[in-house]
Amino acid sequence: MKNHTVLKVFVKNVLVVTGSFLGGFYFTSLFHEPTSLIGGLWATISAIIVLEASHPETVTSAKNRIIGTFIGAVLSGIYLMIYPFTVIGFAATIGVGVLVCYIFKAPQSIKLTGITIAVIMIASTITQELHPIKNAGLRFAESAIGAGMALLIAYVLFHVERIFSWKKG
Repeated sequence: MKNHTVLKVFVKNVLVVTGSFLGGFYFTSLFHEPTSLIGGLWATISAIIVLEASHPETVTSAKNRIIGTFIGAVLSGIYLMIYPFTVIGFAATIGVGVLVCYIFKAPQSIKLTGITIAVIMIASTITQELHPIKNAGLRFAESAIGAGMALLIAYVLFHVERIFSWKKG
């Protein structure tokens, strides 16, 4: 791998991690300060998952992330409104998430749906004073912040790279 490529990947990741963590942390602290670290972490995880080698690949990854996170947030929010956390309910909700992804022809979002359900259900168990719908909404927003940060950085660096390659040629 060339030094230029290593430097580019390094810069992309540092910018994405920093921007998404701060965005998720400060956004969540506006609505529920006790889970603001989870907000920063969840936005960062989302950004790392979404960030790909190229801008078009990042766009596709962001779309899959948002779909999976939305499905997971809705299902876990509904489940937690009706039932308390149990391992059987947890597994069943993830199973329903798999089925919903297939029904909506989004099998590429199955893993992200399951991960989202896991994060929301565990966060609700740890912070029981946080309403399940608010928790699901915050986790969806944090994921969108991370995906958006990955898209923004990929887009900007794609155009910066084009400008510099144009000036060289």
